[in-house]
Amino acid sequence: MPVDAPQPSYEDLLAENAVLRAMVADLTVRLEQAMGRIAELEARLKQTSANSSKPPSSDGMAKPAPKSLRGRSGRGPGRPSGQPGTTLQQVADPDVVVRHVPAVCGGCGDDLTDAVEVRTARRQVFDVPDPTVVVTEHQIVTVACGCGHHTTAAAPDEATAPVCYGPRIAAIGVYLLHGQFLSVGRTADALSDVFGMPVAAGTVACWVKRTALGIIEQVLPVIADRIAAAPVAHFDETGLRVDGRLAWLHSASTATDVLLAVHRRRGTEATDAIGILPRFTGVAVHDAWAPYDTYRHAVHALCNAHALPELLYVSDTATGEVAAFAEQAIHALRQLWRLVSAARAEQTEPDPAAVAQQAHLLRSAVVLGARATAARTDKLQRKHHALFVRLRDRRADYLRFLTNPAVPFDNNPAEQTIRMPKLRIKVSGCMRTLTGAEHFAAIRSYTATAVRHGIGMLDALIQAITGKPWIPATT
Repeated sequence: MPVDAPQPSYEDLLAENAVLRAMVADLTVRLEQAMGRIAELEARLKQTSANSSKPPSSDGMAKPAPKSLRGRSGRGPGRPSGQPGTTLQQVADPDVVVRHVPAVCGGCGDDLTDAVEVRTARRQVFDVPDPTVVVTEHQIVTVACGCGHHTTAAAPDEATAPVCYGPRIAAIGVYLLHGQFLSVGRTADALSDVFGMPVAAGTVACWVKRTALGIIEQVLPVIADRIAAAPVAHFDETGLRVDGRLAWLHSASTATDVLLAVHRRRGTEATDAIGILPRFTGVAVHDAWAPYDTYRHAVHALCNAHALPELLYVSDTATGEVAAFAEQAIHALRQLWRLVSAARAEQTEPDPAAVAQQAHLLRSAVVLGARATAARTDKLQRKHHALFVRLRDRRADYLRFLTNPAVPFDNNPAEQTIRMPKLRIKVSGCMRTLTGAEHFAAIRSYTATAVRHGIGMLDALIQAITGKPWIPATT
């Protein structure tokens, strides 16, 4: 600074200092925002199929090391001891017997025509004969009465035209399409190849429509009534593409009944339209999705299989005491389920003292976790806080399996009901029309319910294709 330059006044220095302080404060805010954003992105990178709802396919090639929440069972690999296996068994009365007798001696070469039979080894081959189409002609006779009136006999239900497919091959077509998830075209090709008769893709589509309409009219209302009257039911939903847009597949199920329904909406509008939860008064098991809680007539039980990965995500993305509280909650939940499941296996009651101890550890973990994240300084901490608060405030819903033996630890039965429909979407990519999706959901509801009642899927479809579907008993 030149010697003769004027010295800044006190007021100028204060003003400059104020500007610098404002700049520092602004940079501090920006740094905090940046650090919060970095933490959020790092946490997002740590999301895997093990600690979130992401599918395993999203893990990519760099799959995380297994981090199972189940713990060691002490059982080796393979089928559990005492559980029946599945294998072929020889039958006492085979359909065909073919004897294989040696003609000459393998030692000296003599003729063995009159040789003494020492023993016979039995080897049975199970196979199916060449599929052959049987053509049955129904002759519809018209006779003339003495009064001059002509009377024509009634045709059977399956003979609706001069030439038509029978109910068995039509049911096989529906089974291949919606039971084994072939495309319509490949289903038609498979039928043509196996049975040697022409089948068009449009014919398969007509079979599906006829089957679904009968099920929708006659069977689904009964299934819905049975689930609505059940003491415990499982509810879930998943997205699927229909006609290029997002739609939702809703599931309601019990141990004996399954109802799948497709709707453009995910929330209460769809649930009201399906019509089960609005009149359900039992225990509704679900994944804590908020719209389910709006149905106040039901008692709610929340899925711990969803809570455990959420807690694991907290332990993976948080540090210090917050991560420790999450790990404590995970351990307590797992211990509670082990106590209950072991007692149920032995048909006894779990040790009350052990249950009380683990319940206390769980409660203290979520209460202290909510307190430690109460500042909610960034998006990640807000997410952690919301989980701890939910586990704290809805503790009774998460632990309902402790007091009600009919309530499971998780909502896996609901996951299982939508697993096969999700596989269908994975194979085909989407459903082309909403009507086609509704028909698919109806057929899957019908076959899944029939299987749970011990009825084979193909047998149930044969009944449905004739317009006389199997119907579960009304409650």
